[in-house]
Parts: sequence; structure tokens; C-alpha cells
Amino acid sequence: TQIIRIGLPLSLQDMLFSCCSMLIARFVAVYGDGAVAAQKVGTQVESLSWMAADGFMAAINAFISQNYGAGQLDRVKAGYRSIMKIVLVWGSLCTLLLVFLPGPIFRIFLNDDAVLPIGIDYLRIMGFSQLFMCAEITTAGAFGGLGNTLPPSSESILLTCMRIPLLLILTKTPLGLSGIWWSISISSILKGIVLVSWYLIYQRRLLSASASSADIRP
Repeated sequence: TQIIRIGLPLSLQDMLFSCCSMLIARFVAVYGDGAVAAQKVGTQVESLSWMAADGFMAAINAFISQNYGAGQLDRVKAGYRSIMKIVLVWGSLCTLLLVFLPGPIFRIFLNDDAVLPIGIDYLRIMGFSQLFMCAEITTAGAFGGLGNTLPPSSESILLTCMRIPLLLILTKTPLGLSGIWWSISISSILKGIVLVSWYLIYQRRLLSASASSADIRP
């Protein structure tokens, strides 16, 4: 039962994320092969940030689960704070690179004149969300370490699915194709803000409950 409780939210999250990604790819394809190519290359460039965040997520998951199991809640708090400092530095660096140097970075992988403007636009828009995406991925690992995967999964499912109606609205504006990129970026920013805030509140309540339990012990 506990395995299902922990694993089911993550399974649903990954499944719905894949469905949303396929739907978004369909909308991108409407704008032609250049848009598809730009997104494909841009996604690979983005992996510089989220693959590193995946590593930090695994590290904080193991660290928090060990210390939470041992009742060392002060170490849980200190560990999360320490790794978030590292993640925020890395996320900020990725944001700066993609926002201010999208052209040179994209040209390393593809230098097609028809695709380059779309790719630059993609990287610059997605660059604004890199810091928040790194924070969200790492925080999801912290929640997992505490044995509670429901908050990050439910938050991710809701805000990822929000991309579809958002892009339908934004693509009807002068943004056009850029509206799709903005729908992804905006949702990633919101996911980072919401999940980090949720975790800090959850952690504070956990520490308060632990302190209260310690006070009533004989």
C-alpha cells in the first residue's frame, strides 16, 4: 500500500506530462518543420539545466530520507537549504546564458538561417524559467525524501496541463508561435514558485510538530 501511495502520483505525473508534450508537439508542427527543429534542438540545450537538477534531486532525496528516518529534522532543513543554494546558482547561470547568449549557443548545434531565429526565440523565452525549473525539480526530490510525493505530483499535473489552454490563448495573439514557448515557460515559473513555497510551509509544520512532540515527552 505504501509503495502504491508513493509511486502512483509520480506515475500519473509522468504519464500526463508525456501526453501534454505530445499535444504541444502537435501545435508546434502547425508552424512548420523549422519550428519542430527549433524545439527539438532547444530542448536538448535546456537539458543542461534540468539534467543537473535531476542529479541534485536524487542527492537531496537520499539525504533527506536518511535523516528524516533517523529523526534528524534539523539536518533535513539544513540539507535542503544547502542544496538549494547550489541549485539557485546553477539555475541562475543557465538563465543568464539562455537569455543573453541564445544565438551563439544555438549555432553550436544548428546554423540554418530559417530555423535560427525561431531557435533563438525559444531559448530566450525558456531561459526565464530555468532557475524556477531547477528549484522545482530539486524540491520534488525533497518531498520524495519525506515520503510525500502527492504535493509535487499534483502541482506538476495541474500546472503542466495548464499549458494547453494557455497556449491556445497566447497563439491567438501577435505572439503566434512564441505563445507556445511562453506557455511552457510561464507554467515552469509557476511550478517552481508554488512547489518551493509549499515545501517550506510543509517543512515548517513538520518541524513544529516534532518540537511539540519533544516537549510533551516525559
